[in-house]
Amino acid sequence: MTQYPVRSPDGTVLAAWRNDAAGIPLLICNGLASSPAAWPSLQDPDCGFDARTWWHRGIPPSEVPQGGIEMADHVADALAVVDDAGWDRYLVVGWSLGVNIALELAAADERVAGVLALAGIPGGTFDAMLPIPALPREVATSLVGFATALLQRAGAQMGSVAHWLGSNPRTAEWLTSNGVIGASADIAHVRELVRDFLGMDVHWYGRLAGGLRRHRTMDVSTLTCPVVYVSAGQDLVTDPMAVEAAADRTPAGRVERWDATHFLVLEYPDRVREALLGLAGEVGLS
Repeated sequence: MTQYPVRSPDGTVLAAWRNDAAGIPLLICNGLASSPAAWPSLQDPDCGFDARTWWHRGIPPSEVPQGGIEMADHVADALAVVDDAGWDRYLVVGWSLGVNIALELAAADERVAGVLALAGIPGGTFDAMLPIPALPREVATSLVGFATALLQRAGAQMGSVAHWLGSNPRTAEWLTSNGVIGASADIAHVRELVRDFLGMDVHWYGRLAGGLRRHRTMDVSTLTCPVVYVSAGQDLVTDPMAVEAAADRTPAGRVERWDATHFLVLEYPDRVREALLGLAGEVGLS
């Protein structure tokens, strides 16, 4: 894996990474503030994809942005990575809040040949979080809003707690043993992702989340490329029914439901790769 700089149109220098492979062009729109650890099967140079992505603006090693933190800024960052790669046609895979970016990118760039949308929806995501049967929707939405605001006001003590949890190997074991992340996930991959995620600036994460919270439900009727949505039956972050409803609204959309949690990228990395290979064959990129 190689890290390299890409300059976004507003002057922000992003840290991008690529797997240094020859293969099908693939842009990864990662979960918010997540690291390459989320994609173990796509880091392999023999995976069949020229896979590239970037650390979100303000998430080290990317620079704190000189511009904004709205959806349009993230899409501009994605386009900067694509333009730097020189691709004429490519696939996009998005996970979690990265699905928002992936679908807005597909609407903006005719070079997108197809999208694999994992455990995410086209905007309005924060209204579909915490799908817990005993929790009324309005209460869940209020809790998500409160948590986002709290993170934006986070001080050094909250950051220290997050960093300690991320560096403690037992955190990953607790997450897998209690079903937050499925037991099929490789514990080494879980530890790496948790360490990277909780090592971030909690306050800046809150600001990024606040910006994406303002991304309302997009009009997917303009999407012309195939979109394969994957809902996770045990997802407690994004309501799988909202994912399935989004697929129904998308002209060339279809949906698969996997027996997985929100962290299906770690639980089924080979299945993610196989789904991408299938989509590539469907759109003539194999």
